[in-house]
Amino acid sequence: MSTPLVDRLAGLLATRTGRRGFLARTAVVGSALTVGPVSFLTRPGTAYAAVCGIDSTCSSGYTVFCATISGGVNRCPPGSLVGGWWKSEGSGFCCGGARYYVDCHSYCSCGCSGRSTFCGEGCRACSCGCGPAGQCDQRKVCCNEFRYGQCRQDVRCTGPVWCRVVTCTPPWRIPAWDCSTTSATDQRTGSHGAPSLQDCTAIGSRYTALGGQGGVLGEARTPELATPAGDGAYQHFDAGSVYVSNRTGAHEVHGAIREAFARSGWEAGPLGYPLTDETPTPDGRGRFNHFERGSVYWTAATGAHEVHGAIRERWRALGWERGPLGYPVTDESTTPDGRGRYNHFEGGDPSGDGSASVYWTAATGAQAVLGDVREVWAASGWETGPLGYPVTGEVRTPDGRGRFTHFERGSVYASATTAATPVLSPVREAWAAAGWETGPLGYPVAPARPAGPDEVRQEFQRGSARLTVSTGAVVLVPA
Repeated sequence: MSTPLVDRLAGLLATRTGRRGFLARTAVVGSALTVGPVSFLTRPGTAYAAVCGIDSTCSSGYTVFCATISGGVNRCPPGSLVGGWWKSEGSGFCCGGARYYVDCHSYCSCGCSGRSTFCGEGCRACSCGCGPAGQCDQRKVCCNEFRYGQCRQDVRCTGPVWCRVVTCTPPWRIPAWDCSTTSATDQRTGSHGAPSLQDCTAIGSRYTALGGQGGVLGEARTPELATPAGDGAYQHFDAGSVYVSNRTGAHEVHGAIREAFARSGWEAGPLGYPLTDETPTPDGRGRFNHFERGSVYWTAATGAHEVHGAIRERWRALGWERGPLGYPVTDESTTPDGRGRYNHFEGGDPSGDGSASVYWTAATGAQAVLGDVREVWAASGWETGPLGYPVTGEVRTPDGRGRFTHFERGSVYASATTAATPVLSPVREAWAAAGWETGPLGYPVAPARPAGPDEVRQEFQRGSARLTVSTGAVVLVPA
């Protein structure tokens, strides 16, 4: 049917009754239009019934969907096993591909008598009945003593079919189900459905592309749910999740990276929705997901940590994990003084706990501090010490012999022949006025030390600087 015709008919029906008008504005109508657009729009009835399809009453003899009796979760209940499967070609579900129906049989707590392959009432984990009231899927629950038998052939004695799950992935590709490829087909069941079954959504399609129940995510733990802000949807699985929004499309997050995503507040946190599936890093050591406003990176040595905002941009500009910072070893955190934020990185020591950092404040921006310069800064008290926050990254000196990082109230300089050494204000300003390391004093060789009741002295390669504490006056004394 053309989209204009669907729109006109839906609009017409929306004006006929309050109930139909309400349903026309729900996802159920969308499902009904997918399953049976002509019958829903041109014949009396409800979208609710259209979604459940034919044979939806208890008297029809068919078995209920597991999603109907388990809060929308499309998986076998605890206490059941997969006993067999059949398929329907071009059912309108699974985006028009083959849809596989899988029978979940109750386990037996006692054996089967005689030649029977089904145990008695007292041995089953479920009781014969109908689908729950208030659902249009009223098909049978735990009544049908029938088994296709392609799965778990090591288990001869079972209870009846408790309920059925659906999948767009061939059952023999799902190791946990232990099914053979022996096929059975029932085209009539192609129109069977339930409001909670949505396997041609963006999430369902991504899940199927990832291998469905046999892929990295495993089986469903929740139905598809709207995110709290209402701008997207998600579904949790045994080993991961799929998140979707109109801005980002549908992407999976699993393992330790998913744990870091959860720790940050899911999509409502600083990262936003995922933009990629989990992906190997170019160096082969780690894995990552990019998100709308950040990333989570993982290695076996560092674990999974999130990086976002200006700190992530600085890390990206320096070459991501292949640059001097390496992989993150912390999530972004707030500094003790509350002014700034930071991430620590592994730096040049992948086996250690980090030898590089990026610190940010609104006034200074995001700046990287590396190696021995960072060690000196850390020993002085980080940003709460006399140097304050970094205002530059690490920079080569004009003479090419050394490197430095400027801080709010000082600098740290190092060269091939001199260790990393802090120079604090106001000595730094006097040294700068004299030409920095290219001036008469050269590079600093030791931190400032008290030299009397009112004097502090700092030694340089070719002289010293003398600070009178009471006045703030600095005198440079070449050797």
